[in-house]
Amino acid sequence: MYRVNYLKRDVLITPDEVIFHAATDQEIDERQILQNIIVAEERWISNAMCDKFYEDFISKKNVRVTQENKADLLAKINVSFELDGLNPIKDSDLKIGMIINAIEFIEDPWYIKLWERFLWKLTAECVDMTAIVPSWLRHTSKGQQMNLPNAIGGNGAASASGGVKEINFKQNSSIQDRIDPLIERMHLWICQNKEHFPLYCKECGGCGCDGELKDVDGVSHIRKTNFITNIYED
Repeated sequence: MYRVNYLKRDVLITPDEVIFHAATDQEIDERQILQNIIVAEERWISNAMCDKFYEDFISKKNVRVTQENKADLLAKINVSFELDGLNPIKDSDLKIGMIINAIEFIEDPWYIKLWERFLWKLTAECVDMTAIVPSWLRHTSKGQQMNLPNAIGGNGAASASGGVKEINFKQNSSIQDRIDPLIERMHLWICQNKEHFPLYCKECGGCGCDGELKDVDGVSHIRKTNFITNIYED
């Protein structure tokens, strides 16, 4: 998936990749996602991977447009766009110095395995969680305003926007039931394949690398939210 990275720094994920893997509607303002990518990656992913590993991965997944590679990148972007049903971009749209993000740039098969099994989904979930509050309460020229009115709809149908209680519940659920388990499971998998990830700096004791799984912290099955039946009660 070749996409222009408009953040002017290397990152793991693009808005289209977030939409593909996060539990969201398909029709979302790209800026709602874009402006949460750096925060999500620095808060969650760089720490989960270790800085050197994270920096190595993003340096491989992002390529700067130069005079020499521009034509090749433009062709690859437009083939990718065509496959995804998007309109092609023009030569004038692709400027020298722009950053192109694509997993296809990475040649290491174990980096690709990590991306496809864990990292893509995990990063998308982290961006989605980080976007919860900014997409709910916007900073506008008139101050802080809810993104949607409390109730919308017509002809007997109504849709209510979430309140503070629902937002807090979703944040807690996203962290404890989705992000934490994925981070823990990714850690175990990397440790079991540690020889392929020399830049991973986390302690791998009891990871099952020698065929025995022990002393695991239990995030993936213990630290999770309870099923809540009285969420709307005061």
